[in-house]
Amino acid sequence: MPPSPRSRRLLLAAATLPAVAALAVPASPAAAAAFERCPSADLRYPFQEGQPNFFGVHRLRIDAGTCRTAHRVAKKWMTRFEAALSGGEVRLPKRVEGFRFRQVPVQAAQTYGLRGRKDATTIRFNYVVPNG
Repeated sequence: MPPSPRSRRLLLAAATLPAVAALAVPASPAAAAAFERCPSADLRYPFQEGQPNFFGVHRLRIDAGTCRTAHRVAKKWMTRFEAALSGGEVRLPKRVEGFRFRQVPVQAAQTYGLRGRKDATTIRFNYVVPNG
């Protein structure tokens, strides 16, 4: 007796299950990590001389790139932003070294959340500004 149409569908589903499960598992532990955290302490400054360095770049991280690239781009973004700010204009740079920056929501006051993308590489950081 030949298998019923329902039995054939079940057999086909059982045969393809291992292939589907293999696609869902990351290729390596490195692929499972979503981003790399990068040091950004040297991209911060104090409100006044002698105070702690709190304002500037925080939570710098990069997907599909190096910390060296993230640091260089964040520093250039910061320089452009601070230059516009000292000129009396609050203008967030839109492009830096081919990265297109957009503002993303944050949960902190006086903070800009930023995401810059260039091809498969994404840089994210928060920029904290003084309010005084």
